Order: sequence, then C-alpha cells, then structure tokens
Amino acid sequence: MQTFEQAVAEFISRSEELLDKESPEDRPVPHPGPLNQDETPVPSLFMLTPELIRRYAHAIGDDNPLYVDPEYARRSWLGSQTVPGTVLIHVRYPGDHGAQRERGYPVANFLSGVAWEFYDVLRPGMRFTSSKKPRELVTSRGRQSSSISHHSETFYWNNSERLMAKAYGRLLHLPVKEMLDTRVMPVDQLGQPLFYRHEPYRYTPAEVDKLLAGLDSETRRGSEPLLWESVTEGQELPSIAQPPYSMFDELLYPALDHGLDAGFDGAPPVRAFRPGYLRARESPDFARTHPVTRWPYAPEDEHEDRFLAPYRCEPMPFDFGIQRSQLPIRLLTNWAGDHGFVHRLYTSMRMPVFYGDAVVFSGKVIRKYVADRTDQSGRIVRYGAVAIELVGTNQRDEVHCLGYATVFLPSAEHGRPQLPVPHADLPDYVPFDVHRRSSWY
Repeated sequence: MQTFEQAVAEFISRSEELLDKESPEDRPVPHPGPLNQDETPVPSLFMLTPELIRRYAHAIGDDNPLYVDPEYARRSWLGSQTVPGTVLIHVRYPGDHGAQRERGYPVANFLSGVAWEFYDVLRPGMRFTSSKKPRELVTSRGRQSSSISHHSETFYWNNSERLMAKAYGRLLHLPVKEMLDTRVMPVDQLGQPLFYRHEPYRYTPAEVDKLLAGLDSETRRGSEPLLWESVTEGQELPSIAQPPYSMFDELLYPALDHGLDAGFDGAPPVRAFRPGYLRARESPDFARTHPVTRWPYAPEDEHEDRFLAPYRCEPMPFDFGIQRSQLPIRLLTNWAGDHGFVHRLYTSMRMPVFYGDAVVFSGKVIRKYVADRTDQSGRIVRYGAVAIELVGTNQRDEVHCLGYATVFLPSAEHGRPQLPVPHADLPDYVPFDVHRRSSWY
C-alpha cells in the first residue's frame, strides 16, 4: 500500500510520461465493434443525422431552427441543417484524465475549461476521426491544497478528411487525502472533505418571476443579417437563461453518445442492472459503496446521485463541466443570427452548477477588428471579427463561468464570412497561457 503522497507523486510522474502521446481515452468499443480500436486518427461511431442534431440542440437548451427545422435550414444561406460545433465533444472528450490504474489515484478531477477553434459548419451525414494528446501538466500549491492542471489538444476531422475544429481542454485534478491511495474514499469519510456546503436552492416568488422574465424575453436574430459595421465596442448581448438544473438536463448529455466509446479500461461501458454490477466487481475503480444501502457495487454516478456526489467532494448532484461549456454558443448565435459564424469559443468553469441552480449567460463586445487568414493559394481572406467576453452567473449572483469568443459577421466591405476558414493542415498548439486570454479572441 502506498501513502497518499506517494500515490499522488506516481500519478504526476506517469501522467508526465504520457505528454505528447496519443490518448488511450474515448476509443471505439472493442471487437465485435465495427471500428479498429487501435487506429490513429481515432475513428468514432458518432454520426450526424437530422434527428440526432435536433436531439443535441435540445440537450443544450437550443431550439434554433437552423438545428431543429431542416426545411428552414435548407432555405438559409447555408443550404442545409447544421449543428453547433460543440457537438464534437460527443466524438471525443477534449480533456485527458492522465494516468490510469485499476484502483485509481486519489484525485478528484473536474473539467476546468475548454477552448474551441471552428473552421466550418457541421452538417448531416458527417462522421469523424480525431487525435487527442495531453500537452501540459502544471502542479501548483494553493493556500489549502495542491492542484494539478492538465491541458490537452484535440483535432477533429470529418469523413472527407477535412479538419473541422480543434479543442483545448483543461482538466483540474485535486488531490484528496481521504482517498488514501485509491480513487474511492472509504464510505465513512464521505461528507468530510467537501469543496462546497450548498443545499438545494429555495427560490422566492420574486426570484421565480425574475427568472421567468429572463426565459420569456429571449430573442433570436434569425435570418436578418447583423452587419459588422453596425457593431460597437462595449455593446451588450441580450442575455440567455436556463431554468433550474434538473436530472433530465443532466442525463440528456451522456445519453447522446453512451455505448459508442469504450471506458478507460478499453472495455464497453456498462452501467446498469446485472451487467453494471459485474463490471463494478471487475475493478474497484468502477464501484462505490452506497452510503445508505451499503451496497458495495454502486456505480460511479458521482454527478447524478445525491448520495454518491460526496465521492467527488460535492454536497449534491452537479453538472458536467463539458455540458455547461456548450451553452454560451446560444448566446452568440442568438445575437449574431444565421449569417454569423462562431470561430473561437472559450469557457472557464469556476464552480459547479448544482441541482436546482439557474444559469444566466451575458456577453459584451470587447474588441472589433478585421481578421486576416491566408488560404492555400496564398490569398488573404478578410473577416469582420468581434471579440466577446462571456460571463455566467447563478441565482446567487455567483460567477460560475467566464470566457471569450470570436464571431465573424457579414460585412458590407468583406461580404459573408467565407467558409471554411483558412487554416494550416495541422495548426500549431496554442498553450494554455495564450488561449485563456482575451487577446486570442
């Protein structure tokens, strides 16, 4: 048995050895699955269909007709139904969890941020391959404990081998002494190390009315172009609101791709009933002793289960960071309309959204400029670009999310945004200290 300190040191050392190597995570299910689990770029069973696009849009709270109404989308300048580029998280998760072993390491991990760069719109019929590599591992010491910041780079190609997007994911690993030398702390320790002490929120009638007003007042520009020349720095975007976070909101996210990717151990993901019990018995990292029933093979439902959330040092069910990172794209597309194109998007998660928490996103134009891109022939393509600051708050007025975005708008001088946006065949890695700053947007 290792000491807690030895286990954390081993995790850091082994994770450092994996830097710049293709991640073993999010690969296809093994034989008899139809795809090669060991192929690189890594193939995915996830395919865009009109129905899946509609389901995805609703799973992130967006009913934009470009996504949910194929006939409306065919009449648009894009000529077909499209889907927000953030759907690619279902092809491959943009963060990497580092070194793995059967009993796990004593760290609680959370997606702390994800930055996207999109080059073109995604359409029905597309399937994808990807490449994900961890690039940076930074250990820091805070006032109370240490943290491990893990940064990854992911490329996404479509079935025509065109690069559609890339993502930079940041996973934060927080060492937890009560876990000893495993990923699962003893059940009698649950509730002692908690990062927050929240209880489900009870809204006053005035707070309910305020949230309802925000939901009812949401507007969408739609087919009316927003010209770049008409935008001014300091201009505020109409905010968007999400109602109190529910279990349906939580479960819709993993349901879209469940069963398409193998688990960390390379085996098919099995979570329910007798097969889930057998899987939990195979590896202690997949099982939790339920603190109420004392059943020793409860699944690892730390996000969804009120009684299992303390295994992640949280007081109650909380959202998936990757799910929340997709929500602000609606703020941008509502404002920019059908003719705008979201080129870059960054969301940094500051705290969880807990069960029952409402979410409001607001935005402000912080910079307006002309972005030059050079295409394969050497021709310069110009875009009317705006940089936008994003802020997410909850009903307590706590900031749970900060970020930035780059939106290309139609311009009287430069015309519609030209797609695809020119880019290198394999764009260089952009370090975390660069892509987290407003100057990159």
